[in-house]
Amino acid sequence: MITKQALGNTLFGMADILRDKVEDYKSYILSLLFFKRLSDNYTWEIEHGIQEFKKEFGVEPNEKQKKKIIADKHDFTIPDGCFWEDVRKAPLDKKNDALNKAVNAIADTNASLKGVINTVRWNEPSPDGSGGKKLHPEVLSLLISYLDAVDLSNRNASVDVLGDAYEYLIKRFADENKGGTTAGQFYTPQEVVDIIVRYLKPQKGNTLYDPTCGSGGFLINAAKYIKKTTGKQRNIRIFGQEDVWNTWAIANINMILHGLDASIKKGDTLKDPKFTQEDNELAIKTFDLVMANFPFSQENWWKNGEPKKDKKGKVVNKSDGSPQLNYPGKEDFNDPYDRFDYGIPPFSNGDFAFLQHIVASMNENGKAGVICPQGVLFRGQPEKTEEEDGKNRKADDEYLIRRGFLQGAVNEDGEFVQGVNIIDAIVELPAKLFYGTTIPGSIVFFNKNKPEHRKDKVLVVDAAKEGWYKEETNMNVLLPQDILRISTILESWGDIEVAKEWIKSQKERLRELIQEELNFKMGEIEIDMQEVIEIAEDKLQKANKLVKSKESEGKKPTKTQLNNLEKTKNALDKLFDEKEQRVTLAQEQAEKEQRAIDEVETELLTMLIDPELRKRYFEVVDIKEIDENEFNLNVPRYVDTFEPEEEIDLSEAIEGFKATLQEEQTVDDLLSSLVEACK
Repeated sequence: MITKQALGNTLFGMADILRDKVEDYKSYILSLLFFKRLSDNYTWEIEHGIQEFKKEFGVEPNEKQKKKIIADKHDFTIPDGCFWEDVRKAPLDKKNDALNKAVNAIADTNASLKGVINTVRWNEPSPDGSGGKKLHPEVLSLLISYLDAVDLSNRNASVDVLGDAYEYLIKRFADENKGGTTAGQFYTPQEVVDIIVRYLKPQKGNTLYDPTCGSGGFLINAAKYIKKTTGKQRNIRIFGQEDVWNTWAIANINMILHGLDASIKKGDTLKDPKFTQEDNELAIKTFDLVMANFPFSQENWWKNGEPKKDKKGKVVNKSDGSPQLNYPGKEDFNDPYDRFDYGIPPFSNGDFAFLQHIVASMNENGKAGVICPQGVLFRGQPEKTEEEDGKNRKADDEYLIRRGFLQGAVNEDGEFVQGVNIIDAIVELPAKLFYGTTIPGSIVFFNKNKPEHRKDKVLVVDAAKEGWYKEETNMNVLLPQDILRISTILESWGDIEVAKEWIKSQKERLRELIQEELNFKMGEIEIDMQEVIEIAEDKLQKANKLVKSKESEGKKPTKTQLNNLEKTKNALDKLFDEKEQRVTLAQEQAEKEQRAIDEVETELLTMLIDPELRKRYFEVVDIKEIDENEFNLNVPRYVDTFEPEEEIDLSEAIEGFKATLQEEQTVDDLLSSLVEACK
C-alpha cells in the first residue's frame, strides 16, 4: 500500500509539470487525479467482487452473476471507452479530446458528477487562435504518463490515505499562494478548524452545515471526529454550499475521496441559499451545527451597488483600481428568506449578513463556530443624544445586530421580540493566520440553547498573545501546544477540574499528532533525498570504477579522474549531511513541541488558580458588563492584554546604583591624576 507521503509527493510533482502552463493548475491536477481514481477503482471493484464470489461459492460467477456484481459494487458508472486506459492509449494529437470526451461522458452518466469531474475543459482551444490546445498535448501526455505509474485503487490507496493525500495537496496549493486571495477561498488552517470542531463536539445523528465550505475542511474534520468517537464517519449528515465553480468541484471530489455521502451545492449563499425547507423554498433549512470561514468584509454582497461617478460622468475608482460604489437605501430592501431579524447589514460589508444567515441556519438547539474578522466584535456605534455626544446620532446597523445577538432581536418599535444571548464565546486570534488576508481573525461561538448558568455570560479569550503562535514568513501558525492552550480555556471556562480532565485527554492526542507529523516529515525527507542520493551514488560508483580499472591495468589514474572521484565523494557526503541535518531539525522540532505540551499544562494549571494571571488569559463576562461597555466585544476591554513590567528588587537596585557611582568616581580620579601628570 502506498503511503500518504509518497502519494502526496507524487501528486504534487505534477505541479512542476503544469506550473506556468495554465492558470489554476490545481484544478487540472485534482480533476485528473479523480478521474484516475474512479477508473482504477472501478476495475479493482469488479476483480475484488469476483474474488469474493469465488471465495464464498467456490466457483466462477456466470455472466448474469458478473453483471450483478458489477451493478452492486460501483457507486458510479463509467461508460465503455471512457476509462483511464482508453485515454492513455489515445494518439498524442487526440489525447485532449479523448480525455475531455471521457470525463464528460462520465458526468452525463452520473448526475452527481456533473460539473465535478468535468470542471476542466481538457480540449479548450489555445487563446492565441493558432488552432492548438490551451494545454499542449505533450504536457497532458507527460501528466498522464507521470500519474499512470500510481495505482489509485483500494488495492494500493485506501480511502484514508487517498483522502489525506488530497488534503495534503490542497494545503500545498494554498501554501504556494499564501499572499494571494484565492488560497483563502478554498483552505482554512486545520489548527483553527480543529479548535472549532472539538468545542462544538459533533454527535451521532447531527446535521452539519458550512455555508461557505471552500474545499470542505470543516466537514471533513467533523466527519473524522465522528469516526473517532462513534466508529463511523457517516454517523453525521453533511451539507455545504460554495459559490466558486472550481472550489465547489474540489469540495465534491474531497467528499467522495473520503467516502462521505455529502450534499455540496453551488451558489451564492447570501443571494441564493440552496438549503431551504422541503415544504417552503423561502424558509431556511436549519441544522444542529454550523461551522464557517466566510469571506471577510465582502463588499456589495447583495449585488446592488452601482459605480460612483463624478460630475463629468466618469467612474470614480478606489486606490486598488476598483470602482467606488453607491448603494440604495434600505427602506425598500426585503430578504426573501427572512434572515435579518437583527437588522439589515450595510451593503458595503457582508460580515453581519453572513453571521445572520448562519444564525438563521441554526435550529432551536443549534450551535455554531464561525471565523470572523475582529471588526465584528466592535464595529458600529450606539445611539447618542446631543447631551451625550454634542449631536444626535442614530445607532449603527452593525452595533444593533451585535447587540441583538447579545440581548435578543427587537421589532420595528424597538421592543424585544425575545430576550436571549446567543453568543457563547469569543476567541481573538493572532494576525496573519489565514490565507489571502492580513485582517486579524477571531472565532465567535453561537449557542441557541446555552446552559442555564451561562445564559447571561460570554467567555472572552485572548489567544493573540506573543508566544501563543509560531511566526513564519508571511504567515503565523498555531502549534499543538497553542491548540491545547486555547481549547483548554474554551472547554473549562475557568474550572480547573474540567481543565485537568481535558488536558489529560488532549495531551495523548496531540502527542500522537506531533509523532504523525514527524513520521510524515521523515518520509518526505526520505523521498526528497532518495533520488538525488542514488544519482550521486551512481556517479561515485562510475568514478571509482574508472580509477580501479586504470589501477588494475597497472596504470596511474589521471589527475582529472582522481579529482572527479574526490568531487563525487564530497558531493555524496554533502547530500548525506543535508539529509541528516533535515532529520535532526525535524526531530528537534518534534521534541520541542512534546516538551511544550507539558510546559503549557503547567502554565495553564498555575494560571487557573491565580486570579491575577487569569485576567491576562480570559474572562467570563456578565452581560451587564457588556451592556456597560455599549455591547463592544473588543477583547482588551475585558482581558488584560498588557504584559506586566518586570518587578525590581529596590535594595538590589540601590546597591547597583551605588556601585556605578563608585566606578564613575574611580574613573574621574584616574583622569584627574593623568591630567596632573601631563602638566
